[in-house]
Amino acid sequence: MFNIIPQKNSPHGLTLLELISALSIVGILCLIAIPAFSSWLPDNKLKSAVRDLYSNMQLAKMLSIKENDNYRIVFNPGGEGSYKIVRPDGTTEKSIAFRDYDTSGGIGYGKGKATKNATISGGPIPDDGVSYLYNKVSFNPRGIASGMGYAYLKNNKGTVYAVGSWISGIIVVKKWNEAAGEWE
Repeated sequence: MFNIIPQKNSPHGLTLLELISALSIVGILCLIAIPAFSSWLPDNKLKSAVRDLYSNMQLAKMLSIKENDNYRIVFNPGGEGSYKIVRPDGTTEKSIAFRDYDTSGGIGYGKGKATKNATISGGPIPDDGVSYLYNKVSFNPRGIASGMGYAYLKNNKGTVYAVGSWISGIIVVKKWNEAAGEWE
């Protein structure tokens, strides 16, 4: 059997050497993590903008069905980049600016590193980053889109997503895979 002998005056806390060692380890981990985080952040902001555009297109489609009238998304590729959901009477239901996702202006319409559009034909991406006729798409009371097209969103790293609709009303999201040279 072991005898445990209690020590008197045992220290409760850290020595200076232990504290310096722990702070050094935390400092090294921070030096490794900060560059990784800063390279991850622009893509995360872009993904957030893409998810919201997808959701807002679904919202316009559902409002068209619910209200039995045509709602539309109007894209504004000029300036800072924005889009809005417009009611049948022409008033704005909701307005979204890309500055809300990245105050430095790193998100906008454009082709980024993509070399072809997201359709089967694979032609060029429009200069303004929106392939819808007159930069808008509307949904009728049956949820059918006025035409097929995409809005291409990019960040300042060149990452590109295409958010669009088919004539049937299906809303899709595609990401440009630079290594493969195709949309996923």
